[in-house]
Amino acid sequence: MIFPVQTAWWQLLVFQVCLLIHPLSAQAAGDKLILASVPWGKDSEVRARYAPLADLLSRKLGREVEIHTANSYEEVGERLHYKAADLAILGPKSYVETRAKYPETQYLATCKQPEASYHSLIIARKSSPLATLADLGGKSFAYTETGSTSGFLYPRQMIRQAGYDPDTLFSTANFLNKHDKVYDAVAKGAVDAGAASSTDMAEAVSRNGDVYRILKQSTPIPRNAIVAGAHLPQALVRDILAILRDAEHDQAFWASDSILKGFHLANDSLYDIIRQEVDPH
Repeated sequence: MIFPVQTAWWQLLVFQVCLLIHPLSAQAAGDKLILASVPWGKDSEVRARYAPLADLLSRKLGREVEIHTANSYEEVGERLHYKAADLAILGPKSYVETRAKYPETQYLATCKQPEASYHSLIIARKSSPLATLADLGGKSFAYTETGSTSGFLYPRQMIRQAGYDPDTLFSTANFLNKHDKVYDAVAKGAVDAGAASSTDMAEAVSRNGDVYRILKQSTPIPRNAIVAGAHLPQALVRDILAILRDAEHDQAFWASDSILKGFHLANDSLYDIIRQEVDPH
């Protein structure tokens, strides 16, 4: 049985009400650009990962770029729609859902870290008897949140493909919001198993030791999408695209300790595989 966290819904409602009372926009903020991100980790981790990108854009555009971490995956699309953000970094699932709700959202590029794809992992402790998905019956499990691609969408699909119902397989299903929290919960034995992004595995091993057993790894997932709000002038969008295209050749960007190693300028069809997972019919 799954017990979704309700706070994200209330946070989104409060955010929408606040926008009606005191709307924000790039115009109101002067030349400053707001870059919003889904809350895949702690605010400090999100800011650290995307600071080199913000610095790159700021240097090239000659204007301040400020990073904001949203309260939920769904909220990022709202921020773009209501002009409370100008640019955003969306997880694959949240990108697809944002484009479905707000088709005017403009896809720009896909992050490389250094490759343009990653995996969803279903993990347990090496010290546990769990070795396959069949062993998860009646066990406790941790997801990140329902907006997550690797922490919710793909693991549930992998479980279904193995012939099990993710809604009834576990004794309890918990939502821990962040990928690092899932890794930590599994390492400490707070849950029997969990699902999280392969991107966070190395840091989890550094933090908790080599304690993880991978029960299942997904097919490659396209990485986070960088998007622009419909309100941005097209001349500015073209400038940003040129900066992202040439980022790999920018010495200061490469000299940073960012996990980001460039940007893949593809097109929206890159995320069709996610659309098939979100709506398999």
